[in-house]
Amino acid sequence: MIRPSFALVAALAALLLSACSQSQYDLGRQLPAQDFPAGAELATVLDQLGPPHRMSASVSGYEMAWEYWRINEDKLGLSLRPIGIEALSIDWGDAQTRGEYLLLSFDRNHQLVHSEYQKFDRDAGGGQGIQAFVSVVEVVDVGDLTEPMPQHRWGLFGLERLPVTLNRDNHIDSGQHGLEQRGTPSGVGQRSTEMP
Repeated sequence: MIRPSFALVAALAALLLSACSQSQYDLGRQLPAQDFPAGAELATVLDQLGPPHRMSASVSGYEMAWEYWRINEDKLGLSLRPIGIEALSIDWGDAQTRGEYLLLSFDRNHQLVHSEYQKFDRDAGGGQGIQAFVSVVEVVDVGDLTEPMPQHRWGLFGLERLPVTLNRDNHIDSGQHGLEQRGTPSGVGQRSTEMP
């Protein structure tokens, strides 16, 4: 009886597992575990948290939001292509998100009126696929969650597409009509007004 050597089995597994990846993203920084009492000064809050990631005018003043995201994306692809057979591809992907979201409402005198904190740990999607012919299958995509933080693009607002510019009051990062959390589909919420 012929026994395959460990090195041969490992080499064959490495060839078949030709499309494996694991990505981790850290966006923002973890929020301090403290409560801000009603009436806290804006300067005190900014000193603790830094500049907000999103802000919006409100009826009684304005709102500011801070967020932290940790995203884990795992992909596994099996293919016979490395050994010369281009007829089968099996793919699997999964994504998990953990993070925090802090929303603070201030009055026109820069006093904290209301705070709301959310901590989450949830599934961000996944999928499986089998292809009988050569192709690349994207079974999980977290691209909408891993965009740079909003404050990194504030200066580019004047260069946005016309539908976005005309709806500046609905802008999701610094508009006048409320805030939208990262990961909301683009066809709903405030961005639905930006559809061409």
